[in-house]
Amino acid sequence: MRHLLRQGRKILNMALSPLGVEVHKLDNGTDVTLYEEVSKPGAPLYVNIGAGSFYHPYWHNLDNPNEYYKKDQKDNLHIEYDLTSHQPLPFGDNTLKVAYTSHVIEHISNEDVEFLFREVYRCLQPGGVFRVTCPDMDLEYAAYLRGDSHFWKWPNAYGVYNFSIEQKFLDHFATALTEVHPIKNHKKLSDKEVRDIFTSLPKDEAFDLVISHLPKQIQKDHSGDHINWFGSEKLISMLQRSNFSSVYESKYGQSHCPVLRNKVIFDSTCPELSLYVECRK
Repeated sequence: MRHLLRQGRKILNMALSPLGVEVHKLDNGTDVTLYEEVSKPGAPLYVNIGAGSFYHPYWHNLDNPNEYYKKDQKDNLHIEYDLTSHQPLPFGDNTLKVAYTSHVIEHISNEDVEFLFREVYRCLQPGGVFRVTCPDMDLEYAAYLRGDSHFWKWPNAYGVYNFSIEQKFLDHFATALTEVHPIKNHKKLSDKEVRDIFTSLPKDEAFDLVISHLPKQIQKDHSGDHINWFGSEKLISMLQRSNFSSVYESKYGQSHCPVLRNKVIFDSTCPELSLYVECRK
């Protein structure tokens, strides 16, 4: 039967090819053919850090329970861990094969990110892979400078769509400083202030100055907020300082690790604005 289905799909694709259309087997992201294991490992080997609603039968999800993400985490959280705690990750030295984190590090401070990277390095097996994805602020910075307001087509974390290009840009790395943030009793940045900062200072200095104004406790009650920024140079440098010997910028769906090329479950968050960096121990 499988042979007949494959043959039928092949014939159908030959007919559809001139139209630029191709038929693929329906994939819900749970394929296990690329894994050496015959069932989910008892001790974690594949870990998604800040996993949210992610699911794969061989992977363990590590996340911090919170109100903002509770629907995503329901029945899907295997390991509870606070990325701001600076406690060791709950894995032994040299035990993990693959670690992955997607659109997480922009929600924590530089100090938290650096601690996390050192811990992932400790826990990975020699040759193990760590893939990091996050908003590409080099890309967003360029879009802002050219006045490309159509770049930001997403609402903010509170469902607001219609606000200025300055506020849309600001929302992606310093959410609490936007004029539309629900908490009003702290500093906000006006459109003019954003323009003045990013037209008068070098890029990295401008980003660092803005995030220095963020309220220190905002993330405790607003875990969906963005409080940090990353471009390829900054992210690669942080991973190199964490002792990873091979660090390289990747692309959407182009991991060097076969299991991470399943685009149904990996690299699926806003690929049009994302940065992908990968490294090995």
